Amino acid sequence: MCIIFMCIDGINTFMIALSGIQVVDLFFRFSTVGLLFGAIALIWHAANRVKSNTTWPNISFLLCIVGYILLTAPIDDHHYGGLRQVLLLVTDVTAFAILWLTLSLLDPKFSLFKANQYIVIPIYLYLLWLVYFFLVFGGYGILHDVNHAIGLSLFVYVIYLCLNEYFDDLDNQRRNARLLLIALCVGYMCALTLFEFVLRDVRNTWQFSLLNSIFTFLLVGFYFVKKTHSFTLVVKTPTAAVKQQSEQVINLNEVMTQGAFLKTNLTIGELAEQLEMPEHQLRLVINQELGFSNFSHYLNSYRIPHVCDVLKDPEKSQTPILTIALETGYGSIAPFNRAFKQQMGMTPTQYRNQF
Repeated sequence: MCIIFMCIDGINTFMIALSGIQVVDLFFRFSTVGLLFGAIALIWHAANRVKSNTTWPNISFLLCIVGYILLTAPIDDHHYGGLRQVLLLVTDVTAFAILWLTLSLLDPKFSLFKANQYIVIPIYLYLLWLVYFFLVFGGYGILHDVNHAIGLSLFVYVIYLCLNEYFDDLDNQRRNARLLLIALCVGYMCALTLFEFVLRDVRNTWQFSLLNSIFTFLLVGFYFVKKTHSFTLVVKTPTAAVKQQSEQVINLNEVMTQGAFLKTNLTIGELAEQLEMPEHQLRLVINQELGFSNFSHYLNSYRIPHVCDVLKDPEKSQTPILTIALETGYGSIAPFNRAFKQQMGMTPTQYRNQF
């Protein structure tokens, strides 16, 4: 047995008896927490050099992981004192942190201050109520189960956001982040369901606690190494690669000018086949050289000007707008209207009526 002395409030000293296995468990947990705070320091340092809307979402998510690691340590709840309520609160807002991180990753311009206040303000009020519920009532009550249900709903919504426009996304790093977030949400939902309803007794065993701490340590260790590597790595693009990509842009522009964009529901895979180019390479060219983050936006940069030319043509003034949309490659009228209004600031009908 190993005896650890713990000081509470600086007055009373309590002894906690831990087995050798539990000491090993705590070693991995505290090591993991140290790595997480190291990752937070790297993120904070990077934010001082390059402004990013993902800085605080990343930090909040990592702090939620810290809370979970400490809360599930092999120590009886009464030894935590008031810290237990704080840790419980932090772990129970994990779903909100993941949603914030997802929105920030998928939209570089996303900001809580610019988001729809009719949605954000109720979330703020709910989070304030959670603070009161956990810090005052200790997290005991029906609201704890309700919050779990809300968290599961948020995870489902995150999965939807990540899957939506996944194939249109031209940023390979963001596509990988989408898959990672999907795996994270699915894994969390499965684990929560499994250990809350099926293996409820297993989670209280020392075997599960030890395996959990080792697995978390390895996972966070891999993340920390990757974060350190990406923080220090300087990528230099060879001149030959730049020249090759420029030739690909010329070929791409030629094919698009010849009307490739008119094909109904054209996918990036079909366009890559037409160019005899690997799909991942085409994504790289459109994203890094042409500056488009979404394939639909790239297509619209050709389609909308073409539609404008048709709408201005007096000989086609009687052609239905739906027909024009279908002939320009849109599968239906709704996405066409959205794209046209987003790019031109008015509806196709309003644009046509100007002439």
